[in-house]
Amino acid sequence: MIEKVKSMLEESKRVVCIMGPEAMIECGAVDLWAPDNLFRIEKTYGKSPEEMLSAGEITTRKVYFYDFYKKEVIKNLPQPGPAYTAIRNLQDAGKISEVISFNIYGLEYRAGIHNVVELAGSVYVNYCPVCKKLYPVDYLQQSKSVPLCEECKASIRPNIRLHSEKVQNNLYTQASLACRNADMVLVLGMTLSGSKIRYVTGHYEGDRLVVVHKEPHYTDKYADYVIYMPVKDVMSYLAEDY
Repeated sequence: MIEKVKSMLEESKRVVCIMGPEAMIECGAVDLWAPDNLFRIEKTYGKSPEEMLSAGEITTRKVYFYDFYKKEVIKNLPQPGPAYTAIRNLQDAGKISEVISFNIYGLEYRAGIHNVVELAGSVYVNYCPVCKKLYPVDYLQQSKSVPLCEECKASIRPNIRLHSEKVQNNLYTQASLACRNADMVLVLGMTLSGSKIRYVTGHYEGDRLVVVHKEPHYTDKYADYVIYMPVKDVMSYLAEDY
């Protein structure tokens, strides 16, 4: 299967990569929804990760939100791994046109990848909702409690999409157009089970929709090709000639 996918990649002129959670976790990101972490978080904070990373939490319980956010989300930031190096090399070679990310750690840009659509935002972009001043992630990391704007003292907001918030339609339109114009789509590190990934890939009209993840899933039937391997191994192999 992987040989077939490599052959298709070589033939394709406009390839789009969609980056999912497994790709992020391979780079050292903590999987908050892994069973052990899920149990620990609910025991420690009294809520699920979805509840702690929600619009309601940051609006009504800022101290608790930032306590969780600083300890669980931005304490140890992952670094781009082999999968991202491979994608950058393929993009530099003209094989990959756009990259769509469902992750929040800005791994694509930090790996030197361009033409990235960050559907979930980035922890590296933080702003004051009042005066719009921008702040780096280490400003949040070093704050003692709720990080406040130096100019107007309003609480700073991380530029990530929180649970229960509306999606940014312009970003999803951009991602959908990228898939519609692609002749090959690589879904890396996620299944086709969520409504958001189905919406984005639903605009692809070709027959080269490739899904790469570790375990079989019932939605694999919607893909044209499926590879059950770590993303880093697959992408390193696909890019070995570039």
